[in-house]
Amino acid sequence: MTKLPSADLTAFQAAPDDARVRINTVTALLSLSKNTIWRRVKSGQFPAPRKDGGATFWRVGDVRRYLAGA
Repeated sequence: MTKLPSADLTAFQAAPDDARVRINTVTALLSLSKNTIWRRVKSGQFPAPRKDGGATFWRVGDVRRYLAGA
């Protein structure tokens, strides 16, 4: 799995669907605060993140599907 640097929007466009992005990239893509992202996750409006060890991340494909439907 590819791990993208935080808030690297150029890399997001070229990344494979199984690449991982952290909260800083998600907030930059959506122009929303971290708190708003977490509220939307809790309400089911935004895909839930995954965890690997202590890291919380979203799959690029999940975020792309959200953006396509938004």
